[in-house]
Amino acid sequence: MKREVIIYLGGRFIPAAVNLAVIILAIRYLGPVEYGRYSLLLYTALIAVTLSFHWIQVSILRFLGHASRETQIAMTRFYDLTWFSALTSTLIVVLTGIFYFHLPFLELILVAFFAFLTHFYLFHMAVLQVYHYSTRAAILEGSDQLLALIVLLTGLFLYGWKSATLMFLALVIGLTGVLILRLIIHAKGIGKINRGHFYWDSRFSGKVFNFGYGLALFLLFSHVIMAADRFILKEYFGYMDAGSYSAIKDLISKVVVFAGLPIYISYQSKIVDLWHAHRKEDAWASVKEAISFQLLVYILVFIVFMVIKSMLFADWLQIPAMDFWMIYLPLVLASFIWQTALLLQRFLELMFRPGFWLIAIAACALMNILLNLFLVPRYGIVASSVIMLVTSVVYGGYLFFLSCLGRKKNGNPVPRIPA
Repeated sequence: MKREVIIYLGGRFIPAAVNLAVIILAIRYLGPVEYGRYSLLLYTALIAVTLSFHWIQVSILRFLGHASRETQIAMTRFYDLTWFSALTSTLIVVLTGIFYFHLPFLELILVAFFAFLTHFYLFHMAVLQVYHYSTRAAILEGSDQLLALIVLLTGLFLYGWKSATLMFLALVIGLTGVLILRLIIHAKGIGKINRGHFYWDSRFSGKVFNFGYGLALFLLFSHVIMAADRFILKEYFGYMDAGSYSAIKDLISKVVVFAGLPIYISYQSKIVDLWHAHRKEDAWASVKEAISFQLLVYILVFIVFMVIKSMLFADWLQIPAMDFWMIYLPLVLASFIWQTALLLQRFLELMFRPGFWLIAIAACALMNILLNLFLVPRYGIVASSVIMLVTSVVYGGYLFFLSCLGRKKNGNPVPRIPA
C-alpha cells in the first residue's frame, strides 16, 4: 500500500470505531425513541448540507490545486460560497425543526449549529486533501470523533442526560474543537483566506455549480435511500420502530463500509492507472479481483455477525425484537450489494457520463419511497428491510448491465448522455 493509503485508512479507523461505539451507546442508554429522533434530525441536516454544499466541495477538490497563481482569491471565493451555503442549509434545518419536528429551543439551536459548522469542517477537510495533508486531515477527523465521544460519555454517565439533545451537543462540541484546532495547525503552501474582503463572482459560482451538481445530486439521492424508510416508519409507527430500525441499519452499513474500505481505496487508483494506460482488460481484471476480495471479506463479516447477533441485539443494543432474520438479513445483504456496486461504479465512471448514475439513483430513490409508502403501513419494519434489499439489487443489476455494455463496446465509442 502507498503511504497515503495507510494514513487515510488509519485516519478512518478512529471515526469508524467511534461511530460504532456511538450507535451502541445511544441505542442502549438513550433508547430507540431518542435514537430515532437523533437519526431523523441527523439525516435532515445531512441532506440540507449535501444539497447546499457538496457541489462546492467537489469543485474545491477538482480546481483549487490548479489555481496556483490566484490561490488566495480562489480560496476566498470558495470560502465565501461556503458561508452562503451554510446560511442556506441552516435556514432549511431551522424551518424543518420548527414546523416538522417541533423541536424545543435548545435542541433546535444545537441542530442548527451542527448543520452550520459542518460546512466549514468539510471545507477545511477538502482543502487539506487538495494539498495532500493526509496526516493533518486524519488528526482533525479523529479529534472530532473523540471529542464527541468524550462529551457523550460525560453526559450519559456523569450527568445522566439521556436525550437526542446530548447527541447534537456532542457533535457541535466536536466540530467546534476541530475548527479551533485547524486554526492552530498551520499548513505550508495553503493560501490564506482573506476574511476582510467578500469575493463574489457570478461566473465563478456558475462554473462551480455546473461542475459539482452531478455528484451532489448523486449523494443526495443516496441519502434519501438511506433515510426515506426511517421517516415513513416514524409517520406510521412512531419513533420507537424508526429508532430500532435506524440503529440496526446504521450499525450494519457502517461495519460493511469500513470492512470493504481498504479494498476500495487500494484498488481504485490501480484501476484508473491501468485504464489510462490503455490496458482496459487488465483494469477489468483488477475490478473482478477487487470484488472477489471484497466478497471474501463480507463472508467473514457475515460469519462474525451471525455468531454475535444474539448478544448484539439482546445485551449490547437491548432491542431483542430486531433479532428476526426478515429484518437483519435483508439489510446485511443490501449493504454487501450496495458497496460492491459502488466499487463496480468506480470502474464504469471511466466509460460513462454522470447522467447514467443520476438517472439510475434517482429512479431507485423514487422506487424506494413509493414501495415504503405502499408496504410499510401493512408490513412495518420487515417491509423497509426487504425494500432496501430490492433497491440495492436493482441498482447493482443496472451497473452490471452497464459493465456488460461497456466491455462489449470496448473498442468502439461508448454511448454517452449529457450529465
